[in-house]
This record gives sequence, structure tokens and C-alpha cells, in this order.
Amino acid sequence: MTASFALGDVVAKPGELVHGWFELATLPTGHRERLPIIVVHGREPGPVLWITANIHGDEVTGLSVVHAILATDLASRLRGTLVAIPSLNPAGLHARQRVSYLDRRDPNRLFPDFPAEPGHNIDHPAVLESGYARLFAEMRRADFLVDLHCYGLRACCFIIRDRVLYRRPDDHDAAADLAERLNTLCTWTGLPVVNEVPSDRYLEARLHRSVSGTALLQARIPAITVELGLTGAVDPAARRAGIIACNNVLKGAGMVPGELEPMVGIPLPRVDFPVMRDLAPRARATGIVHYLVEPGDVVRVGDRLATLTDIHGRPLPAGGDIRAEVDGWILALPHGVLCYEGEAVVHMAVPDAGPAVELDPAYDDTIL
Repeated sequence: MTASFALGDVVAKPGELVHGWFELATLPTGHRERLPIIVVHGREPGPVLWITANIHGDEVTGLSVVHAILATDLASRLRGTLVAIPSLNPAGLHARQRVSYLDRRDPNRLFPDFPAEPGHNIDHPAVLESGYARLFAEMRRADFLVDLHCYGLRACCFIIRDRVLYRRPDDHDAAADLAERLNTLCTWTGLPVVNEVPSDRYLEARLHRSVSGTALLQARIPAITVELGLTGAVDPAARRAGIIACNNVLKGAGMVPGELEPMVGIPLPRVDFPVMRDLAPRARATGIVHYLVEPGDVVRVGDRLATLTDIHGRPLPAGGDIRAEVDGWILALPHGVLCYEGEAVVHMAVPDAGPAVELDPAYDDTIL
């Protein structure tokens, strides 16, 4: 029999599913910002899987996915331990907005840094940074991590796979092994896989301080971001896809019995080259957008993706015809009807020739 598993105010004994709280911050009013946590602790030893959701308060499908996974006899069947956090940002959830009222920055960029940003005072982090740092210290016990998100107005379900960065040549083999374990985790889910942006853009956008980026790069845990379509409400098809993906991870990791379940009910685009996400093509004029494609459509160079008209519905004389600039597939249609010059008309999965394992371009080896 395995020992108890403790997190926050929860102590779960073998065979138990226990609900509780992790204190994120104490507020000036005396109230506390707490994260809901559920620990399912199996009777037999096995991997530790963390499933988290709702780091962006308006991305709610993942929260519903977590509830569905737990609404079973999981405790009696589980080997190892599942840590589930339905909301990493209760303040944003309460306000129906992406960010928290405790910090107006993107909360998915507030996990511990890798490496430290120039001028960033790591001795006195902001309140959310401090809370997430304490949570990350607990997260280091995980063997796998799945962070559930939603991508946009009209969007596919897919995985974002970060590149594995390492800091010195001697670390390459360990990084390559981590990348293989990451690939295995991706494969278990059954969802399409889209690589993250190249490492220079990744670090500039502070994506290394996301939930999955921090787990992958600092704790060296296979960790993925799972995008589940619509933002602002629960999409039933995306919810079902998320449930299948998470249950498949439990099965693939050997934590519950059963075969991997085929993914159904969502587009599963197939191309014969690796892809990464990109915000392209961009509009060369401002107008009303009329889409000619759907999320998940495979497109080729020159295919018409959308047209831009004026408010009367007349084609724009210049820049109104939006065509694919590369082969790939459609991740999302980000606009309702308005599109401004310079904005991405669509989000695409485009060819990716970059490495999956790479020496960290921001790391200064003179400090070794």
C-alpha cells in the first residue's frame, strides 16, 4: 500500500478521492485567494499526473473536462496519483476575463522564470508570481502534466508542444530523452500536435513561464498545453475531445486499465510534415471579413482563405483577397466580422523545419 499524498490542505490516503484547497495569496481585506484541488490517490503505486485548467479565466471547457474525469469510480481503479486543479485562476473565472484582478499580466506567464529575465527581481516577486512559485514547487513531484486551455472564437482542438531547451552541450542527451517522453505523451492523447513558435520568439513572448513551459523546462516533466476550441463557453465537442485526451493519458501512463480511445467528433487534419503555429496571413487592409475555410481545413499555397469587403459588401480594391502563403491547416478563425490592417486573418499550422531540441539561445555560458 502506498503512503498518503499531501497537497495544500488535502491528505489523501490510498484509495481516496479528496477535495480541498491550495492557498495562493492572502488579500489586504483578509480574504484568501484559493485554488480548488482534488487528489485521487490510488491503492497501488504508479505515476503522478497533474491535470490543470482555467489559468485564463474565460477558458472554461477544461474546467468541465476535469469535473467529468472525476465523476467516475476513478479512486478504485487508479494506480498512482492524479492531482486535478479545475481553476488556476479563480479571480479571472469569477470576473469572466482572461486575467486576474491580482495582477493584470497574463497569468500564464507568471510561473517561475527560465532563465531569469534581465532586471527581474526574483527576491520579491509579485503576489501571483509568489503563489504560483509555491504551487510549482509542489508540481515538481509530477511525472506528467496536462494543462487545459481554449484557443479562440472558432478554433480546432489540438496540442501545443513546446521545444525542449537545454543550457549546455552535455545536457543534450537528457533533453533528447525528455523530448521523446514528450512525444509519447502527445501521442497518447489522440489530438493533432502543433509545435510552439521558434525559441527566440518563444522566449520573447515569455512562453517559457507558462504552466507547461515551466514544468517542461525547469522540472523536466513531459508537459503539454491542450487547446479545446471555443473561449468563453463550453463547446460540447471540444469537451468530449478533452475527456478522451485526458483519459487516454491515464491509460497510456498505465494509471487505469484499458485501450486508448480513438478521437472522435472533431477535425483531425493530416499533413505529411511537422507543423508549428503561426498568425498568418495578415490583412493588408481593413474591412469586413468573410471566411471561406473552417478550422481544421487543410490548405495549400494560393488557396483562398477569406475575402475582405467594405461595409457595403463591395470587394476591397486592394488587399481584399486573402490567400494561403504556405501549405498547412487552419487552427482558428480569430475574427467575427471585423478585421483591421496588420491583424492575422487566420491562425495556421504551418511547416516547421526547426529543431525539437535546442540549446537555449538566451543562456549565457560565461556564468557557468
